[in-house]
Amino acid sequence: MTLQPKSFGYARARANRTLLGAVVLATGLLLASCSNGAPPKSSVESAPTTASASPTANATDAARSEVLTAYQGFWNIQVEAYTSGSLTGLPVNTYALGEAFYGIKATLQYYNSQNLVMRGRPVLSPVVSSVNLGKEPYSATITDCVDTTHFLPVDKTTGKPAKLTDTTFRHPWTFTASFDNVQWRIMTGTIDRTRTC
Repeated sequence: MTLQPKSFGYARARANRTLLGAVVLATGLLLASCSNGAPPKSSVESAPTTASASPTANATDAARSEVLTAYQGFWNIQVEAYTSGSLTGLPVNTYALGEAFYGIKATLQYYNSQNLVMRGRPVLSPVVSSVNLGKEPYSATITDCVDTTHFLPVDKTTGKPAKLTDTTFRHPWTFTASFDNVQWRIMTGTIDRTRTC
């Protein structure tokens, strides 16, 4: 079987509209991983806070940190689901709602239908590019160069790597997050396949 590599499960789901037609936005996983179980790298640096910083700046910095925590949890859930082939016991809705939630489910359904599981982990470089605390529900945008060089599909039975038609494993992604008065959750994700990063 020949597969087009995706940056995150939604894009793969989007590519297979017959199987995953219910997914409004298929924002896939570029098939990146590194099976050593090491946590993904992150190039996010938090700006130092000072005692003279305004409450708004402090609130924005705190929100950025919380968004990044939710984003990391969102990816950890996907890696667990796609490497195990199951969502059983995984708190997906803790980190993803709406299109992002359904994208994870649809992607897993696709992998299972193809007898595939993922191996490895993607390498992430997220940056919270904007935070809007002026209107509820609060929202944020995350940009990332997702590297799926070491997050690849294999046959669940034989362990053989799936044949890929595209070997570009680094693409820019844009994600949106929303705060529901409890915590931040990822809502959408889109990949720009016209560029690499």
